[in-house]
Amino acid sequence: MKLVQFLPLVIEDYEDGIQHFPKHSHNYYEIVYIFSGTGVHALNEKRLHYEPGDVYLISPADHHVFEPATITHFTILKFSLNYITLHPAFHGDLKVADRIKHLMHNLWIKENKIQINPPYDRIIERTLTNMVDAYNVAKVSEVWLYHQFLSVIDILRTHIYRALGRQSPSGHMDDLLDYVHEHIYQPKLLQISNIASRFHISESYFSNYFRKTYGQSYRDYIRQYKLNLIESRLMTSNVNMKEIAKEFGFHDISHFYQYYKSMRNDSPINFRKRSSGLLNHTQKD
Repeated sequence: MKLVQFLPLVIEDYEDGIQHFPKHSHNYYEIVYIFSGTGVHALNEKRLHYEPGDVYLISPADHHVFEPATITHFTILKFSLNYITLHPAFHGDLKVADRIKHLMHNLWIKENKIQINPPYDRIIERTLTNMVDAYNVAKVSEVWLYHQFLSVIDILRTHIYRALGRQSPSGHMDDLLDYVHEHIYQPKLLQISNIASRFHISESYFSNYFRKTYGQSYRDYIRQYKLNLIESRLMTSNVNMKEIAKEFGFHDISHFYQYYKSMRNDSPINFRKRSSGLLNHTQKD
């Protein structure tokens, strides 16, 4: 079962003591906060007993279901990455969206509870309560809501990476990603032999380390990040296809089209047309 959402952000807040859906996935990301209640959260192959104060991050690649044992108060932020990059308050740094995405896909958070320490636990509760109230007010400042969302992400990210720092073999996770992002147009610098040496990780261990840390292979990460940059160009600029192909190091426009089709089973022209329609619709609204 797959749930589908087209809005960039939906905030739900409710109490219930029954299971709403069977185990399912969705086309959006979720941040779930447990205000009160107990039960089981079945996430992929894990069954974690939830309690007040627990936070769960769920990506489109996950399958999950909440099984309440007692009446549970859930607050859920459901969002797409477009909420970050297409928002008027977005400052243009694509690393923000990329870091959020890989936080949401991180393998460690699929197997462990996220513990928010004082005083940030109370800050998270107040922020989410304020976001719920604001979301239900028709004329609330969208910019204010956007920054509250990013503040929640920042607190979660800080606590999760501290936990990872105690379990991960390296403390260079952010630096590694920054290096990849900086040299995305220089493929030779992104070869495993070079990057493993730079970050003091053996080549034989690097692939396992990267997959364990980020939840996907290094090769897939490079391909996906490059695709994100390409789609950002397609959405936010009038640069023609030939120039985009050259910018990202494709031999010719045919090679660029083949790459995009292999990733999306579609053409970059169709993507640009759909994105243009979405932007126009958003502006009219």
